[in-house]
Amino acid sequence: MTTDNQLDQASDQASEEVANTDGLMMQLDYAAPSQISQVNESSDSLSEAQTSEHTQHVALFAQLNRSEVNFHGKVKSPLVFRDSLLALFDVVSSDYRYVPKDRSAYTVFMQMRRASSNKNLFTAQRDYFTWLFDNDPLAFCILDPIIQVHEQGVSFEVFSRDEGCYAQLTLTNEIFEQSAKPTLGTTSIDYSAALFNGIEKIRDHQQTILDIGHEAVGLQLLETMPETAEADTDSAVAKPTVKKQIIEKRINVPKSWIRALLQVQSAGQLPQDTIHLDPIALYNVLFELRMHADIKGKRRGLLIELRPQQLPVIILEPFDITVTSQVSQQQKPYQGQQAKLIRLWGRRRLSLLKRLLPHTDSVSVSILGQGMPSYWTLKGKGFHFTFAMTGFSQANWSQSLNFDLLLPKRPQQNMLNSDSEQVAESTDSGLVKVVDILTRRPSTVNSLTQQLTTQEPELKTAPITQAQVQQWLLSGTQQGLIRYEIATQLYHYRPLTQVPLDMAQFAYHNEAEKQAFDLMSRTDAVQKFSVETVAVKGITIRADIHVEEDRRTYHSQLQLGDEGLVTKAECSCPQYLQHRLTHGVCAHLIALRLRYNQYDPNNTGNDSWHDTRVLSKRVPSKRLHQPKNKQESVQVAAHSSLMTLLSAPTLDLTALAQPAAQSHATESDKTQALTTQETAIAYVYITIAHKKITIEQTIGDKDTHQQLVFNQPAQAKAAFLQHIARFEAKGFIENQGM
Repeated sequence: MTTDNQLDQASDQASEEVANTDGLMMQLDYAAPSQISQVNESSDSLSEAQTSEHTQHVALFAQLNRSEVNFHGKVKSPLVFRDSLLALFDVVSSDYRYVPKDRSAYTVFMQMRRASSNKNLFTAQRDYFTWLFDNDPLAFCILDPIIQVHEQGVSFEVFSRDEGCYAQLTLTNEIFEQSAKPTLGTTSIDYSAALFNGIEKIRDHQQTILDIGHEAVGLQLLETMPETAEADTDSAVAKPTVKKQIIEKRINVPKSWIRALLQVQSAGQLPQDTIHLDPIALYNVLFELRMHADIKGKRRGLLIELRPQQLPVIILEPFDITVTSQVSQQQKPYQGQQAKLIRLWGRRRLSLLKRLLPHTDSVSVSILGQGMPSYWTLKGKGFHFTFAMTGFSQANWSQSLNFDLLLPKRPQQNMLNSDSEQVAESTDSGLVKVVDILTRRPSTVNSLTQQLTTQEPELKTAPITQAQVQQWLLSGTQQGLIRYEIATQLYHYRPLTQVPLDMAQFAYHNEAEKQAFDLMSRTDAVQKFSVETVAVKGITIRADIHVEEDRRTYHSQLQLGDEGLVTKAECSCPQYLQHRLTHGVCAHLIALRLRYNQYDPNNTGNDSWHDTRVLSKRVPSKRLHQPKNKQESVQVAAHSSLMTLLSAPTLDLTALAQPAAQSHATESDKTQALTTQETAIAYVYITIAHKKITIEQTIGDKDTHQQLVFNQPAQAKAAFLQHIARFEAKGFIENQGM
């Protein structure tokens, strides 16, 4: 377990009480709980009773505190509608945080078990869930999704409980048959486990109707109340009456949750590498992850190998299983100019997409960088689903800092909270115009630039560029006013909350991070900064942090492993000496990590260099035995296609549909295919430290070590670059994880 994981646990325990008190109190009122109900509707082909049995009404009650939003439509593809909403529920209820063993809950459970030994099963379960609701209410806490009804359809947005997954589902008008004009707007909907169980029962032979609104278009919860008829009859007539109720939810949403949500939404606009996959390739990844359990102490990344004009290859560590699809029309070569090997974390979260795979026509992946969030977009008939996988949880401060630096500085004041005069004088005047355009209809960056150019006299600025419009949009997304849709590249005006957010509350994760940024703004705060790189082990960072208020200088040290993960942290401050990392991370360690982000190993002003480059290449790992005689070679050639499918590291179902292509291969090609079935990854670590160069090659369990010493640092630097170019010429790809 890395130190980051330990920091996650320590920060969770230390800030649990703070999160409960230092949050954003939200009151969500609904007319009734969202439900699946059955209401009679007339039909030409079915009787009234039959229509009632074969019609499912999905009533999603909107928030009463916000403006009214209405939508009514019949669903043409009930299975797509069902599986997409279930996948949305899987994301919002997911929690991949590490949970240490807690014996106290087990002890209480055993006491309850002994106390309820004479009770029946129903009574025992009722007592247990009552105790769980009273003592662990967060087990039932699911933050309601944000829903927006717009011209293209209906969009849902959710964020997981562990702040590691974000999902955006859009059901287009293609999947609905609308009988009335919808009321456009943004609101929240009640989304509970009862609704999840009802959606699970939707079938293709039933007619499904979706209703969204304050009263869900008259589909309130009905009660059957017996009423006496006229005096000449003794029979009782059942008349449905509306059961009026208000569902009040008071949720104390942690500020870190809202901050992370705004970050993930904003990061989707940053420059990224986009690759296109066949749905069968994603299925193969999920299949291999299901068949192979993680190995403790081994790499658990998802490597994506990108070579110009070649199909992308997905590699699962540490098994070195390669996944690609070679015959699909939807698979497109990588269009970049430089070969890359990018490692992603949190691959187990991809299992949340399994419900949508049968309905998916294409998959595209947008990657921000090494260890950074990735956006997986699944498109099908009538829907597109964007899933953001961050790979780190809420308390992973080291990765979060690296993620924060990708985005521009968060605005300290919300545009809607500012006075009109202040807005006119500030740089947000362009954002006001952007929001005004988006309130009328969604637009792309190019369309917004053209419309704002015509309004240039009103803005009183220089000619508007696309980059400037992009900055305004990014600022609006960080303030919770704008939503970006990766699948269509459209920007929507979508206020996250009814009351504008106070951006000063979301500038930093905690007080220690605020102090660290304050230290970085001083000229003499970080002294004697040094970076030492060691092959395989990682990077060691040291510095003296001077705090003028304390009149002291603290010595801080960090050791970084793969993708910037902290494996060791030390500081001489009183907080670390007394509590270590149990009370969170001190400001000095955060300032040291921020200083390293500004470090440039290629700075020509340095008289010595400390840098490590990691290069990797897939090579054959095992070779099958050669045939002993001619008869055996004929048998091997006859069954080569079958053995290739059975022993291949990835079961590609598309290969089963191409027996003719394999029959044209020669006998030598088939024998060669059998001898190079399994592959491994060869790593090369090239390290420069002043006048010394170390080259270490690793292939499986075999290591080779070479050391070179030069007279001048400049000579070592030139040789360092030559060795990198030599390995790249052999097909190695630079891995920038170190």
